[in-house]
Amino acid sequence: MSILELRHLSYDYVTKAGKVHALKEATAFFEKDKVYAIVGRSGSGKSTLMSLMAGLDVPKDGEIFYHGESLRHLDCDKFRREHIGMIFQSYYLLPQLTALENVELSLELAKYKGNKRKRAEEMLILVGIKKEQFKKRSTQFSGGEQQRIAVARAIATDPEIILADEPTGNLDNENSMNVVNILVDLAHKYGKCVIIITHAVEVAEKADVILKMDDGVLRRNMKFSE
Repeated sequence: MSILELRHLSYDYVTKAGKVHALKEATAFFEKDKVYAIVGRSGSGKSTLMSLMAGLDVPKDGEIFYHGESLRHLDCDKFRREHIGMIFQSYYLLPQLTALENVELSLELAKYKGNKRKRAEEMLILVGIKKEQFKKRSTQFSGGEQQRIAVARAIATDPEIILADEPTGNLDNENSMNVVNILVDLAHKYGKCVIIITHAVEVAEKADVILKMDDGVLRRNMKFSE
């Protein structure tokens, strides 16, 4: 059964050059335990689609359903806080905070009711950050390590859906594969629905399902090509 379903999504925005049809009747469904890769050229509508799935924006037409209920009828702030974990190309860690404090802060903002310190430590260990590194400031870590911390922050509240927008864009090949393998494990071992926007062939090939965006049109099970 799908956890997230898109039905005939359309979205337009206006530029100086005129109206842009960012999405055209996009339809897809996403399940737990799977990794999805959304690929396509820059400007094809991928980031717009992710913004809509996160409830950050509202489609012009069509509906997004979470467990069968339209996002239009949900508190989208609460939906993101409780059910969505987001990862970006830029890590967006707070430089004045330690690795542990960055993850703890996300739990504080999400009003996590359990032991925040213990949960943050567990998540950092899960992504491969060692205990002796917990109190290092985020700027003291390599790019690959910072992205691991960002993943720990995204999954700390135990969201069902992980949305990753070019999570390996700033990483070398080895660190890219390390991060992707963590995301694959989150789906296959921990039952998450992981949706990755990517330009990288090697990342897309790790996915269970590939969807391609082409001028706002979404197609399923397409081979990766630029």
